[in-house]
Amino acid sequence: MASVPELRGGAVLLTGHHPRDATAHVAGEDEETARRFGWWPQRSTEAGVLATYEAWAAQWRDDGPRRTFATRDAATGALVGGCELRINPDGAAGEVSYWTNADQRGRGYAKQALALLCDYAASIGVTRLEAHVATDNHASRHVAESAGFTESGTLLEEGEERVRYVRA
Repeated sequence: MASVPELRGGAVLLTGHHPRDATAHVAGEDEETARRFGWWPQRSTEAGVLATYEAWAAQWRDDGPRRTFATRDAATGALVGGCELRINPDGAAGEVSYWTNADQRGRGYAKQALALLCDYAASIGVTRLEAHVATDNHASRHVAESAGFTESGTLLEEGEERVRYVRA
């Protein structure tokens, strides 16, 4: 049984999600978020977010392969986004994703969260990481590159061409 560790670095704090975050989570989404994560034109609801939080918590409780963190402003504790590690069955590799609430973009939160996530992955023995980023998502590509990921070709995922980034 794993519990969500609290990770702190720079202006970012990674923790588990709490039911009180649901309103901020929904408010932090925009068309860009929904499009990138594949649910546009639908929008999240607080009930849906709470169900997702429970699923993420169950992954931690059951030592599942999905490790999702809330990204918070370290000074205020406010929810500013999130990040996730999906561990491959071999336990040595995984895929990362990260997002920032619409009104918090451009402040370095994703970059700092991804750095902490990579450190966490290494601490549990995940030594090879991938990030799959839409070719036109230049901000996210910059975040991956800033965290030491390098381009390793492209792939088709969910009907969209993505750049495969690798960090070993």
